[in-house]
Amino acid sequence: MRNLKSFAIAAIACGLVAGSLSAQTATGSVQWQGVNGAWSCYNGGSINGCFYTSPYLAKFMIPSLPTNQQYLPPAGQSGFGATQDIFCVDFIHEANTGEYAANFTNLGQDAADVGVTTRSHGTQAQTLQMYLESAWLAQKILAEPNLGTADALDMNGAIWQIMSGFPVYRNSDNTQVAYWVGQAQGNWNGTTENGVSASRWVVVTDQLAMGNNERGSQEYLTQVVTPEPATLLLLGTGLVVMLLGTGALRRLTA
Repeated sequence: MRNLKSFAIAAIACGLVAGSLSAQTATGSVQWQGVNGAWSCYNGGSINGCFYTSPYLAKFMIPSLPTNQQYLPPAGQSGFGATQDIFCVDFIHEANTGEYAANFTNLGQDAADVGVTTRSHGTQAQTLQMYLESAWLAQKILAEPNLGTADALDMNGAIWQIMSGFPVYRNSDNTQVAYWVGQAQGNWNGTTENGVSASRWVVVTDQLAMGNNERGSQEYLTQVVTPEPATLLLLGTGLVVMLLGTGALRRLTA
């Protein structure tokens, strides 16, 4: 009974640790770093022109990084972190090529905030699915050996079509954008290999645009920190030490 009680205390303690790691939308700054994609021409809605496609490049600063920073993009605290790939999910607004305040909303950990701290595209569920479909396409773009391939350019157009709500066409290929929209809608919620892991993607939203599709600059998707093996080992070791301290593992280690 004593060991059972000790184990219960340890379990509660572990639960508190896990609770402290639950994510919450972070705030910080974005610093534009340029483009990493290719040049292509599109039309959609009232927009017709040639643009650089994603990925673009940016640095992030989050002054108060929470303990769950593994659910955030690589960022600095006192200064900006390393340059990261970002994917434009906004065909309507212009890019802010300076520095500005932003929200960082993890699609898995902060799902309830999607549409509030990000732009809104209908209901919360509809908005979340649109971002996940776009993240699926961003994964596919990253897998392209050349960011200027027809597929990469069409997948960029598909992201814009999903998020803008109107058909987008690449001027030299007006059918494949719709094909990739269908692929994203049919595969985003698949297996780990074929689908998208929501917790690996973060929406970067100009704070002027949160919850509003009319204000602010372009919005982006970016990838999160991949936990270092040493970090995972340290966390596991800490939990074992906690269990030993309560006596829960004494019988197993005797």
